Amino acid sequence: MRFRKILCPIDFSAGSRNAMLTAVRIAKAHACELIVAHAWTLSSTAVAGEILYPAELVKQIVDDNDRRLESAAEEARALGAPRVTAKMIDGEPWAMLVEYAEADPTIDLIVLGTHGRTAIARVFLGSVAEMVVRHAPCSVLVVPHECKPAPFERILCSTDFSDSSRLALSLALDLEPVASRAVTLLHVIEPPRVYAGEIGADVHTGLGASSQKLLAGWGREAIASHPATVASFVRIGRPGTQVLAMLGEDNAFDLIAVGSRGRTGFRRMLLGSVAERVVRQAGRPVLVARARR
Repeated sequence: MRFRKILCPIDFSAGSRNAMLTAVRIAKAHACELIVAHAWTLSSTAVAGEILYPAELVKQIVDDNDRRLESAAEEARALGAPRVTAKMIDGEPWAMLVEYAEADPTIDLIVLGTHGRTAIARVFLGSVAEMVVRHAPCSVLVVPHECKPAPFERILCSTDFSDSSRLALSLALDLEPVASRAVTLLHVIEPPRVYAGEIGADVHTGLGASSQKLLAGWGREAIASHPATVASFVRIGRPGTQVLAMLGEDNAFDLIAVGSRGRTGFRRMLLGSVAERVVRQAGRPVLVARARR
């Protein structure tokens, strides 16, 4: 597909600048509009009883944010983004960014950076990036702060043969043209959660072979319009664990693509999805594909 608009939230950190450089690269490939947005609000810690920040200080903060946002937009234009819009959004960052994307149905992709928290802080949700991934009405590309912008030449796509997985593979290949590209398809056969013992590859006769056959078909279909080499693997275990294990075995992947089932309401507040776990721990860009709702 061709993107119409890309939304790139920035907080003026090094991580968000890396995300913006990635967004510029994709916007150039699709000749589409890039919206560089900054969302901010005074935190509750800024208020003590009825005593608020002085109006003069708030104005200084607003003026400084406006100046830095316009500077970022100018950089995006200088780097070749065909159409750049700077947008200041007032309110809780993740909620207002999601609301903004919901209000504009032509926004096809959100590209945003992370602050690169590690260790125990990574196991909790709540960051802007993770909340946007969870609630966004469209696909989201998360760029870790430590990743230097570079073309996506080696893609790992985790698939469960759902429509969202098919979309993830298609979007990953559509992001940008790459002369030499390799795609690895991974399908994980997940044992029943009540099963506590070891499970062998022959747990179901022919299940692995059937999965390999399906993967091969998906690969042939994908590269018919996007030249690439394709490899496919079938593993047994938990999907998130196996995706991360493959990253540990092969550090050369520069993009991970996963589908989102687009759960809504109360179920969206639950932790543990494959997409969220991979976003937390992959340490490289992750595309979470979601059909625009």
